[in-house]
Amino acid sequence: DLSLKDSWGAAGQVGVDYLINRDWLVNMSVWYMDIDTTANYKFNGTPVKDAVRLDPWVFMFSAGYRF
Repeated sequence: DLSLKDSWGAAGQVGVDYLINRDWLVNMSVWYMDIDTTANYKFNGTPVKDAVRLDPWVFMFSAGYRF
């Protein structure tokens, strides 16, 4: 049985679009999220409470077509 506490955190994004021609574009972006929460679970029947920190970096490359 696992439960995670709701939390608030900061997030940021930066990116750039590059127009190849009138219809096509490519995009590059980077996201960072600061996520901290508390996890409650049982280990061998004993309740455990742990601090959990997730700080992912997300890199995205995409292409778009305008029609």
